[in-house]
Amino acid sequence: MAMCGATTKTGGSCQRKVVTGTFRCPVHQGPWSAYGVAQRKEKEAKEKKRKKR
Repeated sequence: MAMCGATTKTGGSCQRKVVTGTFRCPVHQGPWSAYGVAQRKEKEAKEKKRKKR
């Protein structure tokens, strides 16, 4: 499994594993990547379900 390698705040490289099919970990993907959008939609669906109860 590949490592992210993005530059961290301290100047080192990120050692987290990448998300399958991408080049970065969840932290360094960004909010508009396919992974970030999927995570946001999942979270919104859970909140909507919780409000209906």
